[in-house]
Amino acid sequence: MGKWSIDALDSGPLTDYPAAMGDGREAPRQTLRARLRELIASSRAGDRLPSERVLSQRWDAARMTVRHATDALVAEGLVERRHGSGTYVLPRPVVRFLGLTSFTQDMRERGLVPGSRTLAFRTEAADTTTATQLRVTPGHEVLRFTRLRLGSDEPMAIETVRIPATLVPGLGPGDLEGSLYELLARRYRIVPGAAQVTIEPVLPERRIRRLLAIPDHQACLRLRMTDTDTRGRVIMTADCIYRGDRYQLTADVPGAILGSGALGGVGTAVAARRAG
Repeated sequence: MGKWSIDALDSGPLTDYPAAMGDGREAPRQTLRARLRELIASSRAGDRLPSERVLSQRWDAARMTVRHATDALVAEGLVERRHGSGTYVLPRPVVRFLGLTSFTQDMRERGLVPGSRTLAFRTEAADTTTATQLRVTPGHEVLRFTRLRLGSDEPMAIETVRIPATLVPGLGPGDLEGSLYELLARRYRIVPGAAQVTIEPVLPERRIRRLLAIPDHQACLRLRMTDTDTRGRVIMTADCIYRGDRYQLTADVPGAILGSGALGGVGTAVAARRAG
């Protein structure tokens, strides 16, 4: 476990900081939350924070005020309390920009080692729903596979992909350890051009919770996507479950969309990232 240090932080009394707006109790809490955020930002995931007693003495604050400030950061998912052990820094959420980037690329950019474990792989005949989504005829041969996606060996997401078998001849389970996007471009000359996405919060079923190593009450993000290539041809659909405590989604919304007053158009204007 890494060592934390607060030597670089101001250890003076709370009165050194400008008073925040609000009543006399809220101002010190806001100041303490700011100091705690600085401490967390300088720490690594898994580091233990100083005890409430140590922080109250260092910052000349009441222990109850320190506790309330810490409670707010626990609620935000920045730290967690472990009974009889202390308060620990949680891994920072992976901030995902809604664009055509792969899971593998996202992990690399954040200093994590991407990985995959294939849970299922089969060939099936497209039913009416799948055929409509992939724009193929019912009964068309489709590859369906499910992967557990890992970041430095930690479960991050589960994705189920359907892709017309005619687009990827010879594709097998052994090909799915890395980025699907990179594989499609390298072997099959298929380059994704856009995607439509539906995002919703879900409480996953028990089997998925177990694979993602999350507690019963942990919410997740479900992304259902349809990818098209640069010619507008549908190349795959994906149904993905991402850990809600590890992901944040961000998007750039064009000013023209906001100016039109039609917020319902935002969903069609934002290209979605896929867990390739």
